[in-house]
Amino acid sequence: MAVGRISGPLLKDNLLRNGINLAFETNLLYLDVVNSRVGINTATPSNDLQVVGTTRSTNLTVNTQAQMASFTLSGNTIASSNSTINLVPNNGNGVVYQGTILVGQFSITGSTISATGTNTNINITPTGTGTTVINSDTLINGNLHATGTITADGNISLGDAATDTIQFVGEVNSDIIPSATNTYNLGSSILQWNTLYANTLNISNTLTIPTLTATTLNVGNLVLSGNTITTASADTDINLTTSGSSGVVLGNFRIFNNTITNTVANSNTVFTETGTGYVVLQGTNGVVIPIGTTAQRPVFPETGMIRFNTDFGYLETFNNVTLEWKPAGATSGGGLTYSEVEQMSIASALIFG
Repeated sequence: MAVGRISGPLLKDNLLRNGINLAFETNLLYLDVVNSRVGINTATPSNDLQVVGTTRSTNLTVNTQAQMASFTLSGNTIASSNSTINLVPNNGNGVVYQGTILVGQFSITGSTISATGTNTNINITPTGTGTTVINSDTLINGNLHATGTITADGNISLGDAATDTIQFVGEVNSDIIPSATNTYNLGSSILQWNTLYANTLNISNTLTIPTLTATTLNVGNLVLSGNTITTASADTDINLTTSGSSGVVLGNFRIFNNTITNTVANSNTVFTETGTGYVVLQGTNGVVIPIGTTAQRPVFPETGMIRFNTDFGYLETFNNVTLEWKPAGATSGGGLTYSEVEQMSIASALIFG
């Protein structure tokens, strides 16, 4: 290859182009004198310096703006004419380190994700059937709101102090079953529910109803108020029904079928009237006092008492007490003889024996 050179005396005159471009090896180095441009490997430079090929420099200083393919670096801004900017390390496990990343009004600093705009939401939106998965404990210092269904596996604790409150605005759509029987309470002695509405009330142990004053308890057709049980509908019976041979016990009395039994041995069964009222024993076929040999009623009579002798089937008076029978409408009665007692028994539908 021939080596060309410009001798010393001719250098100045050759470099004074006077508006004429200068080319070295056609386009290896091209001086565009007309447009004041320099081209390397190009005879048509489009910028002040245009290099067609690879440029290598130990240091590159750009004072205003640098453009590389679709990227433009200007000040502290990286812009691209494409819609995507990819930061790709040279291997699959490479890491891009950045102290703070700002994307719109979204900020990531250290381990904190926040919004830079006032009252701006942070949206995490998977696509299709994808879900947002958090694989560790989650602490929410503010409010939690969900517009869809909340499903939680495992144990759930609501509140950590007695001053915390839980409010149910919607309706409960399932059973509420305790994890252990006879362990947990609904309400307390000082914090009680106001009104309980239930279709069926099943009590397996004890039902305790304190004295009701201003409020009542309605169970079907029964109304419990104070110490009184009444029916809400007129002319309606109150039924206490047991199964098998069990009866209803009220105090010392046990009621089973058509029998009333005093559950305390050797205790009197007393029927006491109030005011001018009287005790009425009424039946279609009268009142039957059976004859027996086990005991007389009562066993130990007192002065002024009338006793029915169950061994012999007659009435007895004690200490000269007169037994009188006063028919309806009569103002007075008379003493009765033994035979008259029998007549009274028949006429009054009192059947002894």
